[in-house]
Amino acid sequence: MRKKHRRQLIVTGAVVGIFCLAGVGLILLGVQKYRGSRAFQAEASTATGTVIGFEHWDAPGSDPQDDIVYAVVRFSTETCQEIRFRGPSQAGLEHYHRGDGVRVLYHPDRPEEARIDSFMGLWFAATMLITLGVAAIFVPLLTLRQAWKWACVQDGGDRVRADYV
Repeated sequence: MRKKHRRQLIVTGAVVGIFCLAGVGLILLGVQKYRGSRAFQAEASTATGTVIGFEHWDAPGSDPQDDIVYAVVRFSTETCQEIRFRGPSQAGLEHYHRGDGVRVLYHPDRPEEARIDSFMGLWFAATMLITLGVAAIFVPLLTLRQAWKWACVQDGGDRVRADYV
């Protein structure tokens, strides 16, 4: 293989390695989030909450129409303590309206950390992290494969492959 192509493959391989390490990190973070949601769900109490309003988060420098909107939910614990919390953003898969009833999961010792029992409230972050991690591994590996094929074609095909197999 020509020195020029070998150097290009080494650089490409290094970049792919960095992406693969980042991908593994994202997958591990996603698995940690998944386990956290499973543990939360296993020890959580349930209640029925009501969407009482919405909070707007203004992204700096953006159009007000691009604000992130969160549902504000109110529910009562088993000890009749009234809790308000912010649910998942309206930009997600679920859209709530004022007065909607929602199932709420909360830990009896920390009811202020309640979550809406929904995909967005429990599983979205883990799913996205794992998906991004797999993509961060898979896409660069495909790129490295294509770079190897390109280098082989540039150097005359099978002759190079026989030298490095």
